[in-house]
Amino acid sequence: VNNYKDKELGLNQLGGKDLSYNNYNDIFASLEILFSLKKVAATVIVKHANPCGVAINKLPIISFKNAYACDPISAFGGVIACNFKVNKAIANEINKNFLEVILAKGFEKDALDLLNMKKNLRIIDISKYKQKKQTVIKIFDGSFLLQEKDKFIFNKRDLKFVTNNKPTLKELKEIEFAFNISKYVKSNAIVLTNNFSTIGIGAGQPSRLDSCKIAVQKAKQFQAKKIKNSIAASDAFFPFADGVQSLIDAGVRIFVQPGGSIRDQEVINAANKAKAKMIFTNIRHFNH
Repeated sequence: VNNYKDKELGLNQLGGKDLSYNNYNDIFASLEILFSLKKVAATVIVKHANPCGVAINKLPIISFKNAYACDPISAFGGVIACNFKVNKAIANEINKNFLEVILAKGFEKDALDLLNMKKNLRIIDISKYKQKKQTVIKIFDGSFLLQEKDKFIFNKRDLKFVTNNKPTLKELKEIEFAFNISKYVKSNAIVLTNNFSTIGIGAGQPSRLDSCKIAVQKAKQFQAKKIKNSIAASDAFFPFADGVQSLIDAGVRIFVQPGGSIRDQEVINAANKAKAKMIFTNIRHFNH
């Protein structure tokens, strides 16, 4: 099963089928997100290069369950990356569902025995994986585009608290978590979070309003109780107040977005009317 080049990368495959092109694409997408979530147990679920569940928690199993609960239908056949060692209890959770790949910083022996019962599940130890490249290259017909990876979230000193109500320090920590995840969702991106877990993600829509509607629809379907007072992160500004209003109507009460639209004041007014909190970051993240 082991591929020499993968071992050189720090991907040590311990079981399952050979990796496909799409597996590799999703693996690297999931590791980018995972390595941006430091110092706490994190679980990232990726499907077709978009995250469909991300959660951090002191307890690895809660992180895993919260990430999966975000959108269990999309997680079917997905790639899961964890920055902790998988034990038997987490292996049991993994085995309840159909997944393509599980990446973790090690597997306890009884957990590995359980996971190996799923013959097709690709089991990969990422303990030795190190991110080396700091650039992204896209190759076209005889030419290429090159850019640095988007490692920046926002500068706390540049934040603008634009509404009458201001967030608490605790809320600011989760605002940072939500805005960070929005970097890795295909634009236009809307990410809803509650208690350091995504609860609805609208990804890759040409209209930001559609991304808002999808994020709300997902949250209502799987996490209805968590929408009230949740946080919405937008990777770029809201061009109109309609997207913000659709999120307010669903129960969102904290917004983080770059700002910079000619209709910013309309958007701020909509937030103020709902007694919501809004922050401008002056930084946008377009993931294409």
